[in-house]
Amino acid sequence: MDPCLTANLQAFIAHSGGTPRVTAREGSQRSSSVPPGASARQGFERRSLLEQRRKRGSVLFLDRMDADANSKAALKLVCAMRQDPDRRVALDRAVEKLRPAPEVKGPIVATYDHRSLWEGHNKKLNWAPLEYY
Repeated sequence: MDPCLTANLQAFIAHSGGTPRVTAREGSQRSSSVPPGASARQGFERRSLLEQRRKRGSVLFLDRMDADANSKAALKLVCAMRQDPDRRVALDRAVEKLRPAPEVKGPIVATYDHRSLWEGHNKKLNWAPLEYY
């Protein structure tokens, strides 16, 4: 898998929360801002990262060092890209496209808003600051 794609998966999982953490002092679970069911949705991403770690363990030492250097540089690049909200949305969309399609259990009924003039008409547009225009 591409180092940038792997770094994007790592950043996506880190940003979306992950598993609740247990503190040693309190002994209870701290609930972070993870929505319910988020860990179930991250199963595919976690499996692909685990597969990458297994592949890393089966390569030779010098190849592993080269892969580590590439993945570290890719992670820095992805983290810098995720600072911009538009790029973050694009990177999240790329991760969501990797997921397998859900099983269809019946017919799909296409619905649309009768007030929309084109696709994406009801979505909020992110404009650049005024000094760019």
